[in-house]
Amino acid sequence: MVARLSAVFLLILLFARSVPAIDSGPAPTPRPAAPARVDGVELEGIRGWFANIYPWKYDPSLATVYPVRDLWRRPNDFQSAADISAQNALLARYGSGADVLEYRPNPDASDHNQWLRTYFTNGDRPFFIAYEHVYGTRMVPSDGAKDMNLRVNRETFRLDVAAIVRNVALPYQHRYVTSHGRAVIFLWAASAMYGDFASLLDEIRAEYPVVFIGSINLMHVQTDPAAMRNFKALDGFMEYGLYSPDYELMVDTYTVNSAKWRRVIRGFEAETGRKYLFIPTFQAAFDNSKFSSGTTPPMYARSRGDVIHHAERIKEETGTVYDPLGPFVVFSELIEGAAVIQSQCVSDTQDKHDRWIGCGTGRLDILRDMFGGSAVPGNDVRRDPPHYGMIGSL
Repeated sequence: MVARLSAVFLLILLFARSVPAIDSGPAPTPRPAAPARVDGVELEGIRGWFANIYPWKYDPSLATVYPVRDLWRRPNDFQSAADISAQNALLARYGSGADVLEYRPNPDASDHNQWLRTYFTNGDRPFFIAYEHVYGTRMVPSDGAKDMNLRVNRETFRLDVAAIVRNVALPYQHRYVTSHGRAVIFLWAASAMYGDFASLLDEIRAEYPVVFIGSINLMHVQTDPAAMRNFKALDGFMEYGLYSPDYELMVDTYTVNSAKWRRVIRGFEAETGRKYLFIPTFQAAFDNSKFSSGTTPPMYARSRGDVIHHAERIKEETGTVYDPLGPFVVFSELIEGAAVIQSQCVSDTQDKHDRWIGCGTGRLDILRDMFGGSAVPGNDVRRDPPHYGMIGSL
């Protein structure tokens, strides 16, 4: 899997590239009509931050930091059901309210079976799907930005959403996160979908009980009219990741641009009569330096205080700029850390050899203290001892 946040910057360049025309695509398979409602866990009632997790192998050779041992007992392998159980317990202790599961509907991918073995029937944490719609897809091209004027891409996207609804949201609706009875689907790079994406989203919402929350790259706000039409067709906004060469610059840019985007949202709402969600994102670090294509300079805070300041800025804007939900956190980017490690460390965990060797639970302490759903009955917020030195990134 390629470097996620690095790829976001490339997608800006790919946005306008042309793709050879395709005038036919796969014929949709007739299926019974989808139900009008998913009886899931309503998003607006969830308290605590959202943990983004992945169904990938962990490759230590490509990671800049390493996972807590209890959550990943087999390096160079997938997490087991026992690992997921331990992870569920850790997330609950640190106040996380829901998971966001990376998921490729592509039947050639192992994602569904991995989650089926380890997650779907393991515990009762609410979750929703982060649909991988850019890499490893059945659209054209399989990797990269997508021309949504192409019939093959429109039909494949529609089939992918149908698979998410029928294979995940409905069978596990007692855990699946919904918004007013519609299954939440996260598009981690909505700005990568160019052409007439808006009409496709409208068509799919008319056929399936879903809402689409998209990441639109708020660190570089777009003003292109075609992109804005597509963004207006989303149901909400939540950034996948935040990056700047300097951590404090990242915090300032995200804060300023979020306020600008809230004003844009108000314009959308006035025009469409619909309410849009705006969920904040918390980012503690970024480092893909051990990945072969990792050319983006690492981003680390200078101190723990800088990370706390980022959390405080989000907290200050919650209820005015942001809706009182989340924030979204790439909890186990170490799993993408098989390819791209967003270490989520703070600088005081650097050893004498200038190698980032473990972050303990310092980031989780901040998340629990600032955003933890401690008011949720049965949520144990005991502080775990830190795992500095040999393990950590959580």
